[in-house]
Amino acid sequence: MNSKERVIAAIRHSTPDRVPVDIRYAPELGSMLRGALGLRTDADLQRWFGQDVVPVRPEFPSAVSPIKYADPTIRIDANGYYRDTYGVPFKLMENELQSYLETVQDLPLKDLDSIADLERYPWPTTEPWDYSKIEGQIDANAGSATWCRSRGFFTTSQLMRGMDGFLVDLMLNQDYAHALIGRIIDFVFEDARKTLEAGKGKYTFIEYNDDFGMQNSMMLSPDLWREFAKPEIRKFAELAHRNGAFLKCHSCGSIYPIIPDLIEVGVDILNPIQPLAKDMDPFRLKKEFGKDLCFHGAVDIQNLLPFATAHEVGDHVKKLIDVVGESGGFIISGSHTLQADAKVENIVALRDAIHSGKST
Repeated sequence: MNSKERVIAAIRHSTPDRVPVDIRYAPELGSMLRGALGLRTDADLQRWFGQDVVPVRPEFPSAVSPIKYADPTIRIDANGYYRDTYGVPFKLMENELQSYLETVQDLPLKDLDSIADLERYPWPTTEPWDYSKIEGQIDANAGSATWCRSRGFFTTSQLMRGMDGFLVDLMLNQDYAHALIGRIIDFVFEDARKTLEAGKGKYTFIEYNDDFGMQNSMMLSPDLWREFAKPEIRKFAELAHRNGAFLKCHSCGSIYPIIPDLIEVGVDILNPIQPLAKDMDPFRLKKEFGKDLCFHGAVDIQNLLPFATAHEVGDHVKKLIDVVGESGGFIISGSHTLQADAKVENIVALRDAIHSGKST
């Protein structure tokens, strides 16, 4: 099997020749791994992992910096904050291991409380984006599974309004909340549509990316999620399927109560399966939902990769492959981007277990 065939087999719950791999890592960890393994380039490291999945996205030529959170940085303000396409500011932070972006409290919609304010706000559009190279990039990676990402509305609304402010909107200012969500979805849905159509049916999957969960619960009640989020995810599933792609839904944290809803609206792949979050044990999820969902992720980055022994990592990954990967339905990845606190020997053990483990 080539990589694309392997990934599609897993999504369709057929048994691939081995578990598909989609490993993502912080740049600092990539540098550490290349040095330890004697590899020259990131492409060499991807081959070492056996990476099966390649991102193909439209280009944003007018970005002012490659440093970004999730959406392109369109300006750097007088405070040195990186402002994205929504006007959300981020500050570049560093610790002893790596750099990262953190939000600051200068929220673009903090004091814009009316629907009229939303009407006047400079929302992003698809106009600056270049979709012309997508098909060529997919064709250049014809043996790999290709994917694109679409942001959702929930995280973006929190970044613009503040978490407390937006949660209050969902409860007490629902006309405003619907208007805000509509403005965000207008852009992200159109971007997803143009991206998929530019791929001309060749994408393997598209990711709807939002975070609805915390470590021990959802951020909002399942009923509120069903009112505000479920119809939007259904639309993305329909869009993906019309364009010959599967839909992957990303949400960190504990989202167990809404997994049946995700299946109902047409989600094919669930990511990232954060195993230390409440009720998100991948072995339990496989038993309960494995006939309907392909699981993507499940390798714990919180405790396992930083603190376990290499032997423990290898044993655990082989169990994931044997149980969660039984009869397909599993793409192995981290429960988030692998961070620079992971031990190099544990990453080696992860990789070796993938390529020596069984998928049945």
